[in-house]
Amino acid sequence: MTNLANKQKGTFTIELVMVLILFSFVVVFTMDIVSKQAVAGKLDRLAYSTVSLIKERTQLFDGEDDMSTVEAATFLRLVSESLEATMESFDSSRLGVFIEQQRFNSEQQPISSGSGNGTFDLGGYNCEPATRLSQKLELAPVTNFGNRLTLYQVTICYRTDNMFGELMGETWELARSTAISVAR
Repeated sequence: MTNLANKQKGTFTIELVMVLILFSFVVVFTMDIVSKQAVAGKLDRLAYSTVSLIKERTQLFDGEDDMSTVEAATFLRLVSESLEATMESFDSSRLGVFIEQQRFNSEQQPISSGSGNGTFDLGGYNCEPATRLSQKLELAPVTNFGNRLTLYQVTICYRTDNMFGELMGETWELARSTAISVAR
């Protein structure tokens, strides 16, 4: 009788260890998802705010239609400082910002903008968007005067910690947000 009870205790212990290992994977996965969602929420708000500032820069700062490299660097610094103020363990080498501007000529055809060709890849992390602005030209509305308005797209990426990915031998660390706006 005691031999059977010892075998049942051993089986219970093995099952308990397996359940606890599975439970710990679920806890780490949940923590990883929550932290990535928190970062993604910050990036969403910041991308929307940044694209709004970019579209209003001609009105607010008497700027030119073409965005310059200096202006793009200023927006990178603004994004970096904002994230540094809201994230505890912010590291600027994990940040990437991709700014695109698409202008149109009088025949409503896309034209290149400035020396950066209307695109600025900034920061210490490659952040090229999944879909470039040149593939979304139909979003540019046509004014009453027959002109297409300039489009702006800001993509902000941040390489988050890879807690669950390290356990699984994968890389799931990128948080990305994209915002699009139309000029005035």
